[in-house]
Amino acid sequence: MLELFANTWKTYSRHVGMMLYFAIPFLISLAIPLLSPAPTYAALGGYFLRSGSLPAMSIIDWAIIAIELVISIYLLALALVVINLIVKATRTRTRVGAEALRNIGKYSFVVFCLFLAVKIIETGILWLSLERGVTEWIVYLFGFLASLGLFYAAPAVVLEEKKPAKAFAASYSHIVRKPDLFILWLVIAFISLAIVTGITYALIETPGWRQIAVALINSIIVLPLLLILQAHMYLTKYTILK
Repeated sequence: MLELFANTWKTYSRHVGMMLYFAIPFLISLAIPLLSPAPTYAALGGYFLRSGSLPAMSIIDWAIIAIELVISIYLLALALVVINLIVKATRTRTRVGAEALRNIGKYSFVVFCLFLAVKIIETGILWLSLERGVTEWIVYLFGFLASLGLFYAAPAVVLEEKKPAKAFAASYSHIVRKPDLFILWLVIAFISLAIVTGITYALIETPGWRQIAVALINSIIVLPLLLILQAHMYLTKYTILK
């Protein structure tokens, strides 16, 4: 277990320059919801839409949100892919630059399509539940199940070059095989984000600056470390790697 944390820190510290550079897509993807015309709220460094406001939104609002969503998801996919490429290069002792230039576009598109497909389906289910007066719990259930499939999807695509459906299945498989790592990651992520949010809100009084500070810290430090840890957790399926 300690080796996981050691490898995570080693990867981050060795490539901190690249991490800072590719933290920009993270920062932009987290900041985009601030420009959304729909009522959103922040929690633990994330942004969420108040579903009760959806029926009152105009077509223009929907169009703006759709464009923002596509851009945000692609930037997120790009950052996910680069971080996993760095982990792959570190563990296989290949050159990060050559690996990234050769495959970053292909991997980013696959991961982007996975995340976008889930978001489209989730939005459709939410809309139907609001239209027909059905409980929103079905949306939460789908979101939870889909998130399990997405959890290790990026590592599966980048580290093993799996196709979208197989990457989705591989995520479920690894979670079932090693649930302790999955739970550990969730606990670490929750504590880390809660600490960053708590300290930031205690030190900064202006709500707008609070959200900016949280997004900045999460993009530069917290999210890269969490995603590096996630990739190393996925690689535990290969005992030959040290």
